[in-house]
Amino acid sequence: MSSHRLEAGFEHVREAFAESIREVVEFPRDMLVTVLEAKLTANTAHVRITLSVFPETLKDEAVRILRGAEQDIKEELMTRIRLRRMPRIHYTFDDTEAEAAVIERAINELKEKGE
Repeated sequence: MSSHRLEAGFEHVREAFAESIREVVEFPRDMLVTVLEAKLTANTAHVRITLSVFPETLKDEAVRILRGAEQDIKEELMTRIRLRRMPRIHYTFDDTEAEAAVIERAINELKEKGE
C-alpha cells in the first residue's frame, strides 16, 4: 500500500474516532480534547490515538473519562469504519503547546533581563 493511501486511511480513522467521542463522551466544560492523529497497526490489532488536552493538567482525567466510555466508543467506531476486528486503543499526548510555552517563557525572561 502506498504511503499516501496509508495516510488517508489513518486520517479516516482519526476522523471516525473524533466523531465517535463527540457522540458518546461528555467531557467537563473546562476541558478541551482534540484528536490530532490516529495510527493503526498493519494487523489492525492496535490504534494509537494522539490527543491534545487543554488545560494540560487534566490529561489523566481525560484518559479516565475515555477509558470509562471505551466500549461505547468502540461501538460507535464500528458504525463508522469497517475493520475485521476492533483494535485496542492506546492514548498518547502531543506536548508541543506545553513545550512552546516553556520556551516562550524563557525567551521573555531573557528579554526582561536585557539579554
